[in-house]
Amino acid sequence: MKPSINIDQLTSFLSENGGNHVSHLIFLEDKEIFWTSDQDVLIVYQRINNKLIVLGDPIGEEAKIQGAIKEFCDFSQRKGFNPVFYQISPQYMHYYHDSGFRFLKVGEQGLVNLQQFSLEGKKGARLRTRLNKFTRNEYTFSVVHPPYSEHFLSELKQISDSWLGSQREKGFSVVSFGEEYVSRFPIALLHNPDGKVIAFATLATDYKNTMTIDLMRKYADSPHGTMDVLFIHILQWAKNDGYHTCSLGMTPLSNVGNCKHSFTGEKIIRFAYLYGNSMYNFKGLKEFKSKFTSNWEPKYLAYKKTSLPLTLFQLLVLINYKGRPKNESGVLKSLSKKLS
Repeated sequence: MKPSINIDQLTSFLSENGGNHVSHLIFLEDKEIFWTSDQDVLIVYQRINNKLIVLGDPIGEEAKIQGAIKEFCDFSQRKGFNPVFYQISPQYMHYYHDSGFRFLKVGEQGLVNLQQFSLEGKKGARLRTRLNKFTRNEYTFSVVHPPYSEHFLSELKQISDSWLGSQREKGFSVVSFGEEYVSRFPIALLHNPDGKVIAFATLATDYKNTMTIDLMRKYADSPHGTMDVLFIHILQWAKNDGYHTCSLGMTPLSNVGNCKHSFTGEKIIRFAYLYGNSMYNFKGLKEFKSKFTSNWEPKYLAYKKTSLPLTLFQLLVLINYKGRPKNESGVLKSLSKKLS
């Protein structure tokens, strides 16, 4: 059963206060919302076992963030849970530190400065060549806006199913396809010469001046370079539409926990990276996004004095098992064996 969320209240709040790099994922309606007592800061979380795991930083005026963190910690403790914050930003780390949290780097967010984005010169030669090839072959780009017809949404579902193949959708911090969800956003489309849509991406916003390339899918048999061209078009469109920054989303860490004597937390991060890579090719995703930016903002896990390995396992379960598994302890046990 979906958590009860007042969409009108949420949309109004985000429009007035702005969101963050993951605020669009609230519209998946798979998370709980905690409002501070004054209703001026919201915190998004999911419960797993004895943890309340928050996605992103609290959303609201910066002057009220520290108080919101404390209020959520008090709420968690009254309910008998341990609070954990996932994908927090460097700008708020001192607030978490003052509340007794420790930190572990868990990923990086790719950011494109749209004012500087260009295909000109040697730096843009490879992408320019790829775009020109698709343009010569009469591939076209468009951005459409809600509402969408059932026929159009079924077309997108076919593309999504083709992209997924035998894989399953992820959850929590990773976007998944849902007709209700994609219907809330503008959608970028790449058409083949016959006019058929072969790839799409939903375009979310932080309600400020940053656009996020969110859910991106293509037909499995689409031409090589399809996503490159879709991204180029999106970045050009966003720049012309007045956005300052485009977020390419999160990528998990590589080169962590490689050594035999690495810390347990680092080994778990390494395992999560490799395990996720086997299903979603996260390593390839980082390489792909690096074609468009070299600007990466670190994101951290903020946790209190608790079992870090178990916390990381529980986070991995939330992401890789959409919907809480029936035998959570069994999942954690099977994952732990792969680390030994």
